[in-house]
Amino acid sequence: MAGGRDFKRGSAEILADLLSEEKVRRVREYVRSEEFRAERERLKREAVDRLKELRERYASRSRSPEDAARERELNLRLAEIESEAAELRLRLSELLEEEERLRRELSGL
Repeated sequence: MAGGRDFKRGSAEILADLLSEEKVRRVREYVRSEEFRAERERLKREAVDRLKELRERYASRSRSPEDAARERELNLRLAEIESEAAELRLRLSELLEEEERLRRELSGL
């Protein structure tokens, strides 16, 4: 069990050394300072204001659940149509390439 006490004593010495270092001491003083508290409060207020701003921005678009469901439905249908259109454009491109190939073969005869 002596090893455990040595470890604890060694750990305590390491912590004491760290806490006595100048940088650590300055940080501890700053964290306890009124300047730090004021800065933390300012950041909290800014975060609250930003959150309120975001809520207001999106709340202005408030819609009934029915309207929101209809919007989702329309967006899904629009995505389906866009997908179909992309597939048709791809198919049209393939057909145009085939037409061009056939015309070249015909002109070669």
